Amino acid sequence: MVLPSFNRLAWPLASFGFDVDNNGVVVDLVGPFDSIRDSPAAAAGLTVGDRIDLKQMNCWAPGSLVCAALVTVLGGSAGLQETFLDRNVNLIIRPGTGGASRVVHLRAKRVSLDLSGRLVLLADTIASILTMLAAAWLVWTRPGWMTWGFFLYFFWFNPGQTYVYYALLQAQPVLLLIEQGLEDLAIGAAMGGLLIFALSFPHAVPDPRWRRWARLALWLGAGMAVLQLLIGANLFGLPTEIFSMAGYIYSYGLNAMALALLLVRRRELHPRNEQRMRWVIAGCAIGLPVFIFAELCQTTGLLQNIWGNAPSQTVLGLLYLVQGVLAYFVWTAVRRERVISVAIPLRRGTVMTALTLALGVPVMFLHERIAQSQEMWHLPRWLWPLVVAPVLLVALQRLHEVAVDLADHAFHHSYHQARHGLELAERMVREADNFATIDRWLVEAPVRSLRLTSAAVFRDVDGALQRMIPAIGWPAAPLPELRRDLDAQVTGCLARGKPIPLLPRQWQPDGSPSEEQAPCLAVPILGWAGEAIALALFGPHETGSDITPDESDLLHRLAIQAGQGYDRVEMETLRRELRELRAQLADRAEAPPLPRPPES
Repeated sequence: MVLPSFNRLAWPLASFGFDVDNNGVVVDLVGPFDSIRDSPAAAAGLTVGDRIDLKQMNCWAPGSLVCAALVTVLGGSAGLQETFLDRNVNLIIRPGTGGASRVVHLRAKRVSLDLSGRLVLLADTIASILTMLAAAWLVWTRPGWMTWGFFLYFFWFNPGQTYVYYALLQAQPVLLLIEQGLEDLAIGAAMGGLLIFALSFPHAVPDPRWRRWARLALWLGAGMAVLQLLIGANLFGLPTEIFSMAGYIYSYGLNAMALALLLVRRRELHPRNEQRMRWVIAGCAIGLPVFIFAELCQTTGLLQNIWGNAPSQTVLGLLYLVQGVLAYFVWTAVRRERVISVAIPLRRGTVMTALTLALGVPVMFLHERIAQSQEMWHLPRWLWPLVVAPVLLVALQRLHEVAVDLADHAFHHSYHQARHGLELAERMVREADNFATIDRWLVEAPVRSLRLTSAAVFRDVDGALQRMIPAIGWPAAPLPELRRDLDAQVTGCLARGKPIPLLPRQWQPDGSPSEEQAPCLAVPILGWAGEAIALALFGPHETGSDITPDESDLLHRLAIQAGQGYDRVEMETLRRELRELRAQLADRAEAPPLPRPPES
């Protein structure tokens, strides 16, 4: 349904230049055009408040020209309908001021699609394809009620636009009516799937304590399908705007119910799964209301009746694109058994948006001032690209760096606190005078600064990686050492020379921490020559969230300094032993020779 939208990037569609609600009432005479002067409907004499005569125009004869004209402008869901260029329809219109019905002939006019509109359409189409592929991949790799619910919902409620698809069906009203009925059933299945997903995540089947609600979810989805079928009855002469409004209120209620189920069930989950649930809740809180609002603007006349205006198609495309945030968050939470804190991507998205707005306005103002200055000063044309533009680019780049640094410190205060704590640990391991001190700082500093559940160091002693003391979160006696052949999942980081993330249950031998404290990151500790000295294993955060890539970099930097510290301590130890050996040899050289025994 969304693939034909690629055609619209090169060949924009056409429009009759008016919007109607599900009662057939004209609510707008501009449509996708820039001005009412460009609207074919306004040129034909239509006014706001005029009504399509649904008693005379209906689809009881699906193959008739009357039905073909009606589905072209109404389509069963009202709102803005687009079609192919030069398509002609005859509509029976009842004037809003009263009087006899009249026939109005309309000819579709091409709608220009600017660069921003094409980019938004391209982004929506690509996002919808990726969303459906992600949902299908989850069903294929993790079949269950949860993933099927996710697939059913995003198969229909995705960022894609379907104007071209419906334009293709307008010439075959029978096929469009069949598609409309199947679409109504699909919407019901999608809403039921969303509730099933909320009752199941993060497990494959609904939570046993909530299994009774699963049957109710199916009935609620069926109720949504019935409402959608009632809305489509306007093609058969019934005004259905009230059903349309009821459908959106009902849809909002089902979305709120899904979000409430996720919030309630979050308290019952293991900390690791609770973090995954936070991703789903954040995605739903962002994506669901925005998507429904966009649908409300596009398929009903509510905003036109209240405010007298509605968002443009480009703005609606951006609103639909937000649904991709929900898809990405859910896909991440389902795919990964351990996730980082959802606050991190939310903060980064907020910072990026704020910086874009904060820097975009000055740039536009500066552009206007430069244009005025160029007209005023009459400077040579070569001066602007060779002198002025490079200076402005350098200034803006520096301004961007300062803004990013300030925003980073403001929104990532806890991360910078942890960084300062680990930088102190780096200095201490460099200056340590014995191995035990380095071992202690490697374990205690990350746990304290990053609030980790476990940490341990396994150092090479006589060719074996033996566990050092202290080891936080590890049992006292079991697993005293690692074997390179049996524990290759973690010792492999020594050959790679960089940290390796560990999935839950990927490596959990006897004697290792419990599942809540099991290591999620293996960090190698190498010497100056690249030889393996030790490795450190770190567990997740106390909240159950995974170690982030930035935190992994901090731990890797600490491990590098620890490796140099180990080398320095070993070198100092060898020097001290060498001095002691030299002193012993000197003492022996200065001692008087022993008397020779008498000869017999």
